[in-house]
Amino acid sequence: MDTKFQSSFIPKQPVNEPVRYRSGSNIFFLISFLIFIVGCVGVGGVYLWDKQMDKKITDINSSLIKFRNSFDQNTIREFTYLNNRINSADVLLKQHVAPSVLFKIIGDVTLKNVRFSNFKYSNAGSDKVSISMSGEAKSYEAVALQSSAFTNPKLRNVFRNILFSDPDLNSDGTAVFSFSTGIDPSLLNYYKLKSDPNNRTVKATTTGSTVDTANRTAPGNNP
Repeated sequence: MDTKFQSSFIPKQPVNEPVRYRSGSNIFFLISFLIFIVGCVGVGGVYLWDKQMDKKITDINSSLIKFRNSFDQNTIREFTYLNNRINSADVLLKQHVAPSVLFKIIGDVTLKNVRFSNFKYSNAGSDKVSISMSGEAKSYEAVALQSSAFTNPKLRNVFRNILFSDPDLNSDGTAVFSFSTGIDPSLLNYYKLKSDPNNRTVKATTTGSTVDTANRTAPGNNP
């Protein structure tokens, strides 16, 4: 019996080609994986840093508590009370006013043949300091000279809104009048005066031509 052997190089079944992945897909996957790894590392780093900071804060608080407890509490309370008293005294000192400095200035600027009485001082706050007085002079000319003395340029930072009013004559011929003016509040600041050992602020207003005018007597009149 003859056996027939048939050979053929043509396959009976279709051959499946191997799946080939595109290189672009591999790169995208690699980049995504790297981003994921970096994100995980970042989250882990932030978590560890946060834990480390919390530990440092806790340690610092513990150190502060130990340091505070090392002091005697009674001593701390005494120092706190003393500090509050010093601060209160400092505030009161800086707010204190010394109207008595006005008597020095008014005395230096007043003419020899003029006198004042009925001194009234008003401090309404908010830089609203004023004085008012009744005046008497030998004549109206003396009143005019007195007005000139108060309006001397060297006193422009002392007196504000100067007003001479209600002029009249007494039975003996002397002139009477009313005087009012605002005062620069800084001039009366007690703290400022004490911090200036030479009282330069007051001296600056009572030297030179101001004093020369104040020491004059109105012509034709004797005090």
